[in-house]
Amino acid sequence: MKEHTTEDLRPHGLGKGQTLDQLNSRQKGRVVSVDSETFEAQSRLLTLGLYPGVSVEVLRRAPLGDPLQVRSGSTLLSIRLHEAQRIDVEVTS
Repeated sequence: MKEHTTEDLRPHGLGKGQTLDQLNSRQKGRVVSVDSETFEAQSRLLTLGLYPGVSVEVLRRAPLGDPLQVRSGSTLLSIRLHEAQRIDVEVTS
């Protein structure tokens, strides 16, 4: 019999299954984690205010999908697609 983990109990699309780049325009979420390949890249995202617990909204995408315009609080950010793929979010609306 297979043992269940907490990963198995997560609803599809939450936690590690949903990243910022997967949100549709005007969709809101809450940052769950920020993971980056380098300390500098992670530090940049955290400095921009993208840290766990923060609410975000994807406002629009460039015509080719990169970058994304994101609202975090009252701040508007342009986030590269490869950066948005490293930000885990939980959809809130």
